[in-house]
Amino acid sequence: MTQGPPNPKNDFAAAPRPIRGKAYWQELWLKVRIAVLVAVLVTLGIASLLLYTADRRSTRQSDHLVTPEQVEALRLRSMQLEASFEKIRQERFELKEADIALLEEALRIQEEYIDARQAVGTDNARQQSLRRRLHLIRGENLRHESNQAEESALALAKTDEAAAIPLLRRAVECELEIETKWGFSGLAEPGRRARLETRLRRLESAPLWLKGRFLEAEGEKLFSQGRFSEAAAKFDQAIVCETDFLALYRDVRDTEFGRSDKLAERRETAMSGESWNAVRAHRALAESAEKSGDWPAATQSWQAAVEAFAKLLTDYPKSSFADRTQEATIAIRLNFARFHDDVASLRRQAEALRVALRARQVDEAVRLADSLVGEARRLAEANTGAFLEGDDERRELEYLAANTAVIRSVLPVIDQKLRPLPASTVRIFSTEIPQGLYASITGANPSSTRREANPVESVTYAEAEAFAIRLGWILGAKARLPSIAEFTDAVGDLTKPDQAWTSENTDGISVHIVGSSAPNALGIHDLVGNVEEWALAGSEEPRAPVLGGSITTPLGKVLPSRSVFKREKSRTLGFRIVIE
Repeated sequence: MTQGPPNPKNDFAAAPRPIRGKAYWQELWLKVRIAVLVAVLVTLGIASLLLYTADRRSTRQSDHLVTPEQVEALRLRSMQLEASFEKIRQERFELKEADIALLEEALRIQEEYIDARQAVGTDNARQQSLRRRLHLIRGENLRHESNQAEESALALAKTDEAAAIPLLRRAVECELEIETKWGFSGLAEPGRRARLETRLRRLESAPLWLKGRFLEAEGEKLFSQGRFSEAAAKFDQAIVCETDFLALYRDVRDTEFGRSDKLAERRETAMSGESWNAVRAHRALAESAEKSGDWPAATQSWQAAVEAFAKLLTDYPKSSFADRTQEATIAIRLNFARFHDDVASLRRQAEALRVALRARQVDEAVRLADSLVGEARRLAEANTGAFLEGDDERRELEYLAANTAVIRSVLPVIDQKLRPLPASTVRIFSTEIPQGLYASITGANPSSTRREANPVESVTYAEAEAFAIRLGWILGAKARLPSIAEFTDAVGDLTKPDQAWTSENTDGISVHIVGSSAPNALGIHDLVGNVEEWALAGSEEPRAPVLGGSITTPLGKVLPSRSVFKREKSRTLGFRIVIE
């Protein structure tokens, strides 16, 4: 047999299989990993749930294996217990615990009956009715107990707060039980419980509140005895009490605002007691040395006091002893002691200046005034506490140094204007103060009608006093307003009238030049008429006397007088002065 023809060769080549490497599988995993994870979690959840409920499902199946006769018996038993309870309720004045237990048992059996039948509708309604009645009875009993406990606690709290606390605590427990266990009663009152809790916590806070104040009182007592370290310990304990009180009870009982800060300050004050005693000891030594005239020793002691006080400020800055005004006072006393000789010398020269002014030694007075004012400024800047800008000594020297021309114009002629008063050491100005002199002394003229020779008017009591002080500086003696007695002595006998500018011989509008009327027997002009004049009054009094009348006053046999407020001004109100 011959072989047939050979099979033809394929005219195509098979494509090679692709090789899927590691990168391919990683990319595929990234795409499906979320779905795989979700599937795994769902499977685990279902398995867990089946395992968890297996016992319950098997129990339920066994529980449900109840015959219809047994189910009906449960219903009848529940109704029987309910009926027994209602009968007892109608016959008895007050329910006992055993009676209420019947209703509780009826409810429990009714729940078993419903669970056995898996019933709905009327059976569930009866269950709800039993539950509401039971909850209402329990809630009413608890509310009654709560009310009684509260009433007793409030009465007892008036005499014994500690004994009232357990009663209020029981009232709170009753209210809480109503809310958490017997909610179907409808008696839950969160507001009432909150009020009872507030009263309870207020009573509970009393011991801590009282303890803090007792410790504070003890600390103050020890402090007054100079037992500073013990006092500081008591204040520290009081701070702990106050801190605890604020953390626990600040919402139910008021406390003093900033009490913790106050106690901290008192504690630090007590801690600084010994340092303060050291300051006081140095101060006492310094003052003793000053009294004996030992100014170097006084300076040394004041320096020690300054250093001790600086240490107190550094160590105990919150202490009430750490008073900056005290520091300034001690520093001034130190500088005064250091510059005492200079201050005393300046004051001696200032007195020599006044002597020269009283002696009318114009050139000597001007020379001293010019030289002393610079020294006064230097001592003030050295913080000696002397010759400060507001001090009378400094103001006097500054005024005299700045008004040498006024001194030269007033001193030579002033004595011609002064008249002695009988039986007195003072001299009174012979006329009202003229506007020219007032303007020279004060640098101002408040008069409504300005004429240099007319009496100054429209001045208040304070302005008249200010003029007198400055004129006294120029004269080196005290100048002031005349008293009523001095003014009356200067007037003399009014039954012997002198010429006076009054409403009877003037137009009642224009005042006259000072000294233009005839003088009286003492050589004094215009004590009656022309302008009224301020008289001396106490510094604390709001009113002052005004004497003599004016051009608007009729002439009479009695000295015109009235009392006006010191701030009053008038075109017919001026003054004169006396020199002591």
